[in-house]
Amino acid sequence: MSDTRTHKARDIFVEGPIDPAFVGTSIAKHATRTDIGAHEIFLGQVRADTVAGTDRLPGAGVAAIEYTAYRDMALERMTVIREDAFAKWPTMTCLHVHHSLGTVKAGELCFMVFASASHRKSAREAVAWVVDRIKAELPIFGKETLSDATHIWKSNP
Repeated sequence: MSDTRTHKARDIFVEGPIDPAFVGTSIAKHATRTDIGAHEIFLGQVRADTVAGTDRLPGAGVAAIEYTAYRDMALERMTVIREDAFAKWPTMTCLHVHHSLGTVKAGELCFMVFASASHRKSAREAVAWVVDRIKAELPIFGKETLSDATHIWKSNP
C-alpha cells in the first residue's frame, strides 16, 4: 500500500468578496486539532491603485475588480498544485484556498490561502509557494473598473 495521500479536490471559487468573518471562522475550526503548531494565512485585497493613461481622468483609481476564470481548467490545475504542496510539505495538515469571482470593491478581500502544519516553517513556505503558483498558473482574470468608468485588464507580473 502506498504512503501517498490523495486529497479531496475542492472548489476554490466564491461569489463576490471573501468575508473577513470567514477568515476567523476558518481558524476557529482548527482549534481542536492538537497536531497543528502553526497556521499561515495570505489574504489578497483589492487596492485602489491610481492608473495613468491618456484616455483616463487624472487620478482615476481602481474602484473594483471583476474576476472571471476558466473554472474547470483552474480547478483541475489547483488540484495538481494542492497535491504538489502536500508532497513538498508532508507535515502540512490543511491547505485551504479561496478566490473571488464577480465584482470585488477596493478594500475587500479577494484571495485567501490558509495552511496549517506542525511547525511554522512548513506553513509559511507552503503558503508563499501556493500563492505564487496560483498567480502564475491559474486562468483567473481581473477586469479593473476605474473611478472614471473606464476599465483595464489586470495582469500579474
